[in-house]
Amino acid sequence: MKEITAVGRTVEEAVDSGLKQIQLLQEEVDITIVDEGNKGFLGLFGKRQAVVKLVEKRDALKLATQYLDKIVKSIDPKANIVSKKETKKISFHINGDKTSLMIGKRGQTLYSLETLVQLVFNRYSDQYHHITIDIGDYRKKRQEALEQYAIKTANRVLKTKRKVHLEPMPSNERKVVHDTIAAFSKELATASEDTGTKRHVVVLYKK
Repeated sequence: MKEITAVGRTVEEAVDSGLKQIQLLQEEVDITIVDEGNKGFLGLFGKRQAVVKLVEKRDALKLATQYLDKIVKSIDPKANIVSKKETKKISFHINGDKTSLMIGKRGQTLYSLETLVQLVFNRYSDQYHHITIDIGDYRKKRQEALEQYAIKTANRVLKTKRKVHLEPMPSNERKVVHDTIAAFSKELATASEDTGTKRHVVVLYKK
């Protein structure tokens, strides 16, 4: 984080001088007026220059990206990270030869990394944005697998009319199952049970 103290005949001149030295735009810094200065009597006696302090604003997205990049490059130095910022959402897409190591069993490592990056972003941002990370096309493949799993389970419950407890899943994956079964059959209902890492979806037949 850059910061500098600059002087000038006026506050405006001091700010301009500081921006040139720190090589940033005015909207990229926080400005504190240390001394407004004094032209002095007849421009001679008591004359004092204006003093300002410029501090680079902390860019939450930049810091979160740097944090993610450091972790990713420690595993795959040639990996590429692309970020996309939307309204209340920021997505990172990672491509590389060894990045599959960061996915883990059922995406557990990926989701843990996502949580860490979210914490870094939240620490430096005054506005909440939901962070998502994808590696290759893992999320697309995982969603397709979950949809197939949900439909297979739905058919089983329709046939036996007995509820089925699915394996524990993170909230985003449980949502895929809930939505898939809701669209598949009106004769079925779903609910999430248990807490923490044991939280899972239950598929039930409506009586």
